[in-house]
Amino acid sequence: MSTTSNEAGSPILANLEGKIARITLNNPEKLNTFTIERMQQLIGIFDKIDADKKIKCVVIDAVGDRAFSAGLDTAMLTGGDASIKDKIVAVGSALSEKVFYLSKFVVCAIAAPAVGWGCILSMLADFRYVLNTAYFKLPELEIGIYPATGALTLCMMHFGPSLGNEMLFLSKRLSAEEGARAGFVNGVGTSREEVEKLAMETATKLSRLNQQVAMYSKANARVLQPLEYGKALDLEARCFKDMLELGKEKEWLEAYQAAFKKMRGPR
Repeated sequence: MSTTSNEAGSPILANLEGKIARITLNNPEKLNTFTIERMQQLIGIFDKIDADKKIKCVVIDAVGDRAFSAGLDTAMLTGGDASIKDKIVAVGSALSEKVFYLSKFVVCAIAAPAVGWGCILSMLADFRYVLNTAYFKLPELEIGIYPATGALTLCMMHFGPSLGNEMLFLSKRLSAEEGARAGFVNGVGTSREEVEKLAMETATKLSRLNQQVAMYSKANARVLQPLEYGKALDLEARCFKDMLELGKEKEWLEAYQAAFKKMRGPR
C-alpha cells in the first residue's frame, strides 16, 4: 500500500491503484482525530482521486477499535493560535465540499464509533456499512461548539427535522441499527471482516458501472438538494463568524435578532 508520506506509520494511508482506491485513517492512538494538516492531506488525496480516470470508487476505513474517528484534535484549540477556529472552519469546509461533490463514489466501512468530524465524513459518503456495536454522534453543541463544516446541513439532509434535532441539539448517540432503520446505514455487520466485505462488495459493483453515466447521475443527485451544498457551507461559516462576534456585544440578543432577520432576507 502506498502512503501519503511513504511511511507505514502515516496517520493517513492511501492506495490509489486500480479501480477502487483505499483511504485508511491510521492513528488509533489518537482516535484517528483530524488536524488542519490531516484535513489538507485528505483534500490532496481526494484531488488525485477525482483526477484519475481509472478510479471509479473509494473505500474509507480506519484502524483501531475505539474510534473510526473521534473528530477534531482538540489540542489545536489550545496551541495559542488566535485564528485557529477560523482556519478549522475554512479547511474543514473545503474538505467537506470536496468529498460531497467528488465525482467518484465514496463508501465508508465503519467498525468503530464515528464522532464529530468522523460522523461528518460518514455523512458525506454515498454508502455506509457499519459494525453493529458502532454509533454516530455529533457532540458539538454538547461541548459548546458551533456545528459548521457541514455538520448542521448534512444532519438535516440525512435525518430531517425530528431525528436531526436530536442529533444536533441533544447530541443523540445513533446506533448502527437505528441508522439502518432511518435509511442512513446501508448495511450492518457483526464483525470488522463482515463490514469490510459489505463495503468491498458495493465498491466492486460501483466500479463496474459506466463511469460517465454514474458521474453525471451522482452530480445530478447532489445538486437536487434544496440548498446547494457550497452555499449551505458558506451560510454555516457566516453564522459561525457572526456567533463569535456576538460574544463581544453587550446587547447580544438584539444583535442576534437583527442578524437573523437579515439572514432570512425579504419576504
